[in-house]
Amino acid sequence: MKTEIKHLARHVLALALVALFAGVGSVFAAELPIREDTGKTLQEMPVLTGSQWQMLQPDAKIAFIWGIGHVVTVEENVIQKHPELKRVGFTAKLAEGLKGVSMDAIIQKVDGFYRDHPEDGDLPVLGVIWAQLVRPNLKAGIADRPFASSTEP
Repeated sequence: MKTEIKHLARHVLALALVALFAGVGSVFAAELPIREDTGKTLQEMPVLTGSQWQMLQPDAKIAFIWGIGHVVTVEENVIQKHPELKRVGFTAKLAEGLKGVSMDAIIQKVDGFYRDHPEDGDLPVLGVIWAQLVRPNLKAGIADRPFASSTEP
């Protein structure tokens, strides 16, 4: 019984973390220009683009990167407890490709990319992180498949 309670508590904690980080989106939204009809319910999570990234305050950029790190960490912890869930998916590749890279270095790289490529402001920030920081550190792509093209995750 005690083991079941611990197991349930871990799942509740994981869900609470996910809910917490979902709430971080409202912090970002407060700083972003509203392009959506606010009377409509969002059908999907908006994607943070370079144009929006460049308008964020440094603390919001850190919070975004920190949120990505927490998603990766939560998945790694769940897999440690439930090895049958292990897969070489996107978060596993993020963890592999960003190992040892500081949040400041990620932010500097993303800032530099959008500064040097102003025409690419519509590209998603996570796509830039993948292409500029993660992929160069990987030997193989998602599911350990060989890379087919220069931009494919």
